[in-house]
Amino acid sequence: MVTKAERDYFQTLFRQLDADGDGKIAQVDLDQLVQTTLLRSGAVPGSERWRRVTGLGNRLWDELRAGVDADQDGTVSAREFVTAYRRPEFLERTALPFEVAVLEMSDEDGDGRVSVAEWLAWQQAKGQPVHEALTEFSEIDADGDGYLARSEYVLHLETRYKS
Repeated sequence: MVTKAERDYFQTLFRQLDADGDGKIAQVDLDQLVQTTLLRSGAVPGSERWRRVTGLGNRLWDELRAGVDADQDGTVSAREFVTAYRRPEFLERTALPFEVAVLEMSDEDGDGRVSVAEWLAWQQAKGQPVHEALTEFSEIDADGDGYLARSEYVLHLETRYKS
């Protein structure tokens, strides 16, 4: 059974991935998200970073569709999306590596961690209100040092998805 907090989170995540707002995620939605995100991050088309995140985005789509597109219409509904994210193997192999790669793209100065300013810039580019972005940052920043380390973010994601 999905809790209200999980449902709210999944609905927010689904809306972010449903780029055209038609109530279904298609490959074009994920492609648009990945390419726009890469461009905003300053990644150079064709670079290692570009290829890595594009590859992870493609893998996310392939596994999402293959595992849960019950009606075989080439899209993923909100219900199908939640089903995928509730599968531990999908989270471990696909969703978590994709989200960590996206986090790493927000590390603009390349110091291996994400500052509050970098996080806010990234979240605002995705359309998240500042107060929500700051709340989420403080929830993730377990040691309170004002930076998000990869390990903190992974722990946050695992807790969010597996609780």
